[in-house]
Amino acid sequence: MLCAASLAIASILLGSRAFAQTTTPQEPTGSAVTIEIANKFQQVVPATGAKRKALTIKNNNTNNDSCWVFIGSGRASKDDSVVLALGATYGRYWPFASSDAIQATCASSSDTLLVEYQ
Repeated sequence: MLCAASLAIASILLGSRAFAQTTTPQEPTGSAVTIEIANKFQQVVPATGAKRKALTIKNNNTNNDSCWVFIGSGRASKDDSVVLALGATYGRYWPFASSDAIQATCASSSDTLLVEYQ
């Protein structure tokens, strides 16, 4: 009798959707960012109060220009930045994806970076 009661309770609990958790995957925010003025840093990712799950920045230029990525608040400089050569990618995933603002610049105006974050 106890076994039948246990099976009945288990079937009620397992059959109930009230205990199921559903999650909606968060789509990454991303776009190509065009550098407006060469060698002048501009914000490419805003700061956020929440932890980011992922961050990817890729130098997708076709003219061999390098780009520089500065993470954090304060005055951006090339000396304190990550250098991205042509085709190089800067990527970080949780818990190492910074929630700080990110600034970037490239050697020429009209250079572009692919920026994606979540």
